Amino acid sequence: MRLQTNNKQILLLLNPVAGKGKGKERLFEIIDRLYSHGYQVTAIPTDIDGKANLILQNEWHNYSKLVCVGGDGTLSGAVNAYIAGNCEIPMGYIPLGSTNDFAATLGISKKLLDACDRIAESEPKFIDVGKFNDRYFSYIACTGLLTEVSYMTSQQLKNMLGHNAYLLKGVFALKNAKKIRYTVKTDSETIEGDYLFASVSNTEKAGGVFKFPKGEIQLDDGYFELTLLKAPNGIYEMTTLINDLINGKVKGSSFVKRKVRHATIEINQPRGWSLDGENGGMTQSANISVVENKLLFL
Repeated sequence: MRLQTNNKQILLLLNPVAGKGKGKERLFEIIDRLYSHGYQVTAIPTDIDGKANLILQNEWHNYSKLVCVGGDGTLSGAVNAYIAGNCEIPMGYIPLGSTNDFAATLGISKKLLDACDRIAESEPKFIDVGKFNDRYFSYIACTGLLTEVSYMTSQQLKNMLGHNAYLLKGVFALKNAKKIRYTVKTDSETIEGDYLFASVSNTEKAGGVFKFPKGEIQLDDGYFELTLLKAPNGIYEMTTLINDLINGKVKGSSFVKRKVRHATIEINQPRGWSLDGENGGMTQSANISVVENKLLFL
């Protein structure tokens, strides 16, 4: 298949409801900005039937770049279609979701037109993605307390408070939190214990709440971050946990952290998982691995 690298054609996948409909309202601005850089744009709205991602999977070779406009979930769907179609063109991202965790890690501006300029002007580079059983994710797979918080938090509250909406719901959810028994097998060890939350991520922000120290996350090093949130025993540990959540940095005594290439997570009962903020289904066993240099990103 001949790759059309110089045709300056962009396939733009737009989530029309992301960012309170901002993408749809400002679509002409996006197209006009990219056109000013010499690009022709074909815009397709995303849909629950996945037709837009099917177009990406089958027709990417007609374009020189792919652009996703929406939240992290929009990007995640496109990443799965990108991999399924053995896509070779670079992908750009214009973030319009409530938190945009991964965009912040990538250093993408929240200003829509600046994000357009980045897509037109920046050099692409390969980054790692994660594989969760038979599906892919761009930056996080997680389960437990904060996964449930993500589903419980209304879109209206997310739009009003952003990151603080997850934090508010997370603190309130602690009173009903149940201990969950985990067995986690990594490349070098087995970890067993009672935890409230588990994630494997490649982002400076995780679960809408946690933040990793600057410089700790490398998107192309072949490692993801395993994070476990300990279940508290007694008032003192509960107070410490609340303080660590409010602080928002993954460095307190409530956390277990490891860098991993692979992790198998076994849970004592089926639990719901989130992949990039989207429903990842229920399972007791998750086989998670890092796929190196899989995505060519702008």
